This record gives sequence, C-alpha cells and structure tokens, in this order.
Amino acid sequence: MLATFILVVGLACGQPTAGAPEPNGAKANAASPMELKAAVARLVRQLDDTQHARREAAEKELIGLGPAVVDLLPPVTRQMPAEVKERLARVRRTLESSAAELSLAPTRVTLKGPLKLSEALAAIEKQTGNRVIDYREEFNQQRREFTIEGEIRDKPFWEALDSVLDQGELTTYAFSGERGAAAIVARGEGETPRGKRGVYSGLFRFEPLRVEAVRDIVNPSNHALRWFLDIAWEPRLQPILIAQPLEALKATADNGDDLPIDGREGEIEIPVDGDSSATEMYIPLELPGRNVAKIGSLRGKLDVLAPGRVETFEFSDIEKAKGVEQRRAAATVTLDQVRQNQDVYEVRMRVKFQAAANALESHRDWIYQNQAILVSPGGEKLDNVGLEATLQEEDQVGIAYQFAAPDGIKGFKFRYTTPVSIVKFPVEYELKNIELP
Repeated sequence: MLATFILVVGLACGQPTAGAPEPNGAKANAASPMELKAAVARLVRQLDDTQHARREAAEKELIGLGPAVVDLLPPVTRQMPAEVKERLARVRRTLESSAAELSLAPTRVTLKGPLKLSEALAAIEKQTGNRVIDYREEFNQQRREFTIEGEIRDKPFWEALDSVLDQGELTTYAFSGERGAAAIVARGEGETPRGKRGVYSGLFRFEPLRVEAVRDIVNPSNHALRWFLDIAWEPRLQPILIAQPLEALKATADNGDDLPIDGREGEIEIPVDGDSSATEMYIPLELPGRNVAKIGSLRGKLDVLAPGRVETFEFSDIEKAKGVEQRRAAATVTLDQVRQNQDVYEVRMRVKFQAAANALESHRDWIYQNQAILVSPGGEKLDNVGLEATLQEEDQVGIAYQFAAPDGIKGFKFRYTTPVSIVKFPVEYELKNIELP
C-alpha cells in the first residue's frame, strides 16, 4: 500500500487490515518506554556517524521501530548537520505515512460468549478504539441487558457489531452527540436484522435504505429512480467529506442491461457532521422500463477525505510570543500574538496544511472543533469562551480564540490540538439484488 502526503491510500476490499501482523514496529511493541527512548537517542546520534554504512543502518533501524517512535524523534534544528536533518526528515515522513495507513486500516474483533451486552461493547471498544454508547434510555426504551452467545472470531468491526446487535434486536443511531462514538437503540418493529442488510468494505458499512421511482405524467423526461443509501464508518475515523463521483458508479439490471446514471458528469458531495457516525446518500438513476424488477448490481467508489494523525502543539511565554511557528508532518501552527481586551485575552493563531485537498473550504467547520486551551502554571486548563475566524484560504485558516482570565496569563501556555495531515482515500462497494417499486 503506497502513501504520499496528502496521503493517498487505497482501502478497497481485500487489502491488508488491522489485526494482521504489522510490517514494522515489533521492536517498539516489545520494548519498555525507557528502552525505546534510549534506543531512539542512540540511533539519532548514529545518524551522524563517520561511516556511511552505520548512518544507513541507523536510519533503517529507526524506521523499523515503527510509528510508535515518531514522538521520540528530536525536532530538526539549525545546528544539526545537513545529512542528519535530511535523514531525520525521511524517517519522520516514512513513520507518519505508516501511522496514517494503520489508522485507516479496518479494525477486527474477537469475542467468545457468554458475555453480557455491556461486556461485549467494552471488549469491542478495547479491541478497536470505537466507542459504542447504549442510547436506549434517551429514546425512552427499556435498557434490557442480555447475553451474547457463541463466538465471533477475527471479524471486521461492523460485521462483529451487527452480529452482537442482532442477538438483542438492536440497531444503531448515527447521531450520538459525542465525537468518535456510535449509539445503539432498540430495533423498530418489523425491521430486518442488520446482518442481512449490511455490505462491508474496509472501515465502512453500506446499507440500501429505500428506492423511489418517479414517473412524471406531464413530462416523461423527468422520470427518475432514486436509490437511498446509508453509509457508516468506524466511529474513530471522523471523515471530513465523502464524495461519490457519478462516473465511478455502474448499475446493471437483473437481466444484465446497464442502468444509466442520471448526471454522469457530476459528483455527489456530502460534508460530514463531526458528531455522527453515518450519513445518507442518494444515487440518481434513470428510470428503467417496467420489465426490470431488480437492480442486479450497483458498484461505486467513494472518495473520502479524513483527518490523519492528531498532535498537540504547545506554546510557552505567550505574553511575548509573536509569529512563533511549529511544524509537524504536513501541519504548521503559528501563534501570531496574544493581546488583552479588559479581562479577556485574545489568542490569534493560524494553522496551515501542506496539500489541504479542499478540506478547509468555508463550508467545512471541522477545523473550528479542534481543541484550543490555556494551561496555567499549576496545570489548570482554561477553555476558550469563543472564537472568530480571521483568515480563510485554500491551505490555511486563521482563528482568534478568546479566554476569560481576570488574574492575567503570566506563565500560561497555549495548547492547540489538530490533525497534522489530511488523508484522501478511495472506498469501493457493491450492492446486489435490490427490488424496484
């Protein structure tokens, strides 16, 4: 699997998934934090060895330690020899690419019953990093505990969760109100089991919801067939945008004839709510003749834009800071200045991405949900009380955060948490045998 920044990573069915042995990082997993830190320091020194072979070996061994050591790499400084800077930059790029690929691989679940529902959900979260919240009380539904029987062996997250939910006649609710979490509720009366409806592809689950046929009596050219599709993703992913180019769709009838897509040159674009774990998309088809009873197959390929690795940038001496810049991976955060307005302090900063891939367009507000706080000398965290966008460009955004600090901000630090790369990757899917109205 190849990746380049922005990071273009394939996630079609059949590619490597989480749960398989990692190609690197075994040494990092086996070492203690202190041992790992010492090993990284030793190898970084070896990057400046007098022998070329030892410099080469140190670079390869650092990469072999895996993405876990990215945070242990020293920042590049002006005092470093040119070759050390170059090798460190290569190591960091390679490890950050590996980390992004791992974060985009689907997680897998193994469970062995009997288990209570709460125990099964806790195990799923531990194994995958995906939170699943029991939301039945919010819907005034009885929060009935039940026992999960049987065994789930090394199944993808969505397939495993569907198996668990079907045993208790439950389903999901996409809007949990909590970032990085999916909610579950009781299944509606007459609703079919999720395992019979879902189609799985990598981190994603697809489900046909309904098909609507429109026959315009006055103007037959307005006949249309709309296929509504539910698209869910592992809650930990948090996409920014899901796009379906219409040219990447192919539909065929049950008799093998092609079903034309309405608007072949267009694209369906869906900005994603940060607190949801699913979205709905409709696919426009031309209405076939009455001799077509089913859509035999619909194949598509989504373009998904998602945040990559998340890191925290910390700035000290903020009272005096002006134009202080920090860079990690493809993200540069600049603290422009801090100024006081009575008891409110305004922290003006910018975040810029190398190859932002239209993730910062004005109608996408995910960037404003990044955490921005002040930290007192005693460790107390102070949330901002408001923000204002000061700059909106293709690759960067400027924001002014307001903080209420009546006793001043002497000794405070500013912490800003953001993804340090934007990841774009394709997801392929196929749905079969959908009856027409």
